[in-house]
Amino acid sequence: MNDDKTATFDKATKTVTVTANDKLPWGGFKGVSLWLDRLDISAYNIARVKYKAIGDYGFNFTLDYNDSSLDWTNDKTTYCPSYLNEMVIPLKSNQKRLKGIFAQGAGNVPYEQFVIESVTFEKVDNPKLTDVYASNEPPVIDKATSGKFDDKISAWDYVKNLGVGFQYQAFATCEDSLDYGMDCFHLWGFKKPSKEIIHFIKQKGFKTIRLQTSPNGGHLLDENYTIDPRYIKALKEVVDWIIEEDMYVIVCGSVPEFMEFNESFQKKVKESVHFEALIVSEDYKKTTEALLKAIWKQYATAFNNSYDEHLIFETINNPTHTFHEHAWDPISDCAVCKKDYAIMNEYNQIIVDTIRSTGGNNAKRFIMVEGIGGRWKYITNSLFKMPKDKTKDRLIPTVQNIPLGFTLGSDPGAYGRKVYTEGVRKQINAMFDALDKTYFKNHVPVYISETGGGPLGIPVMERINCMKDFMAEVSKDGRSCAITLHPCDDYQNNSHDFDPWNIKWNEKPEYFDTVFYGAQGKEYPLSAEFLKNNGTKIESIVGKNLLPEPVVRTGKVDWDNNYRIESDLLYLSTPAKYKIEFEIEKTGADPFLHFAYFDFDWNWHDGGNTPLLKKMRIKGGVMDGTIKVQSKKLVLTIDEDLAKEFADGKAVCLNGQNIIIKSMTVVE
Repeated sequence: MNDDKTATFDKATKTVTVTANDKLPWGGFKGVSLWLDRLDISAYNIARVKYKAIGDYGFNFTLDYNDSSLDWTNDKTTYCPSYLNEMVIPLKSNQKRLKGIFAQGAGNVPYEQFVIESVTFEKVDNPKLTDVYASNEPPVIDKATSGKFDDKISAWDYVKNLGVGFQYQAFATCEDSLDYGMDCFHLWGFKKPSKEIIHFIKQKGFKTIRLQTSPNGGHLLDENYTIDPRYIKALKEVVDWIIEEDMYVIVCGSVPEFMEFNESFQKKVKESVHFEALIVSEDYKKTTEALLKAIWKQYATAFNNSYDEHLIFETINNPTHTFHEHAWDPISDCAVCKKDYAIMNEYNQIIVDTIRSTGGNNAKRFIMVEGIGGRWKYITNSLFKMPKDKTKDRLIPTVQNIPLGFTLGSDPGAYGRKVYTEGVRKQINAMFDALDKTYFKNHVPVYISETGGGPLGIPVMERINCMKDFMAEVSKDGRSCAITLHPCDDYQNNSHDFDPWNIKWNEKPEYFDTVFYGAQGKEYPLSAEFLKNNGTKIESIVGKNLLPEPVVRTGKVDWDNNYRIESDLLYLSTPAKYKIEFEIEKTGADPFLHFAYFDFDWNWHDGGNTPLLKKMRIKGGVMDGTIKVQSKKLVLTIDEDLAKEFADGKAVCLNGQNIIIKSMTVVE
């Protein structure tokens, strides 16, 4: 049975065909079900599913017990991987009846087929779940005893050769909801890698591909952190395809941020040998060091003399002290943060030493070195130290910077900008100024391992203008710098710039051409027609209430409960100077409005610390750090300087005590 027509079952061949419907949430149900009318299963202890996957993806098999308290995914569902043909699933001992069984296509896979040959219920002596991680494959070892390598090229010249790279994230996927084994690519929406995909990326004009990896996210086999050889073989296959295309390839170490805000992954780390945490902290230092040594020993053993300078290693991706309040933004006067810097330096040193210890071409391979969070501020201060290296001029500092943000969302704290503002441009300049002082002026190159114009949901001219300025900085004289373009997908609207399933680009060619030209120090000439059809249209907000509903702040003020208005809303949508008119209802004694803003660097500004706010003209209230409300109508005069601060910042914030803010309107 399938109600939304996203799957069919051929009784003659026992074949399930899944076809996702893009107009339905998650592509629809994508499966079939069989009603068992509360079948009595008390005499059995396993379900045995015999099947055959037609292609690269398995399916979710669900035993729908007659118990509504059970979780559909965690308690009822088992993934049947494509590389097996039988799954034994122990029945829950406290469950006596079964409402039905379900077979659903793998998540994010738009089309697939699989044959269900039989489903039987049995009583066996040892009811044990089939181990999808079981592997008897030998370790992957590069057996070449020697290999060519350009010993003479400097790191400075080498980085200039890398051109524009593309980030292909197929090996970074991690999913802790079910045990997927080697069927890992589709979990983040990637088709299984193929030569065709790699060739397609090359044809676009990219010279480098960056491969993030996450072996600790479900590909470890034992407590010694042995990586599933099948994972390394798959990685090696893609690396070989890239090099066959005469491209450079960056193999990046683990993606550590899975632990953050993810109780399910934290549970997996505690309970499963296949998962492990990677955290920059004293508490996790011992396990993380052992993990890093194991990962890089295995990578460096698998990739050595068979690979010349076209293969680059990168130490780690976005390492942070996950559970600390300054995880992504360590501060210099915090004792824990200072310690974390030292630990991060040790991690990088361990990785470099481990790679070099394997000898051969790895003794001289270029290694990219990342700091805390991958952010430029944390490799341009005195606390960050580049590793010591026996081989001269082979280490390259790397940072990540996506000026408009990684993705879109309603919270400007977690997500990015929708317009390219002067504040964003200043941040780009600030980054390159800092890199100049620390690296470029000392003839040290820098690689930007993730950047881009932001999600497709941002108007294309905003993304183009952003990347035009960014690439002008990358290609400036006196710098050796190159980039990897991050595929900034618009997850809110399920929009992706690269479609691996249909092998096509959804991004406008002019965006890519702007980047490619910029890498050569040129400006791509946009046509008059393109400019006419794609200009950013920003509507005036004058006269409009900016609050979707009243902001209620009754009782004593909660200083952490700020109502935020994204600065994007105030960009080019107001006159150069204007007034903000509030309609306010007082609800108790000592009513006040706290009117403040975050600048682009997340510095807090209010009437107590910022002259522009202190001198702001107010009608209907008095500024005293906060604004004492004296009238139902409160009018603030915003001069040109303050208006610019609002538009270039992160957010304007409203808070207060014993008031209801009924409306907030911009007036001329």
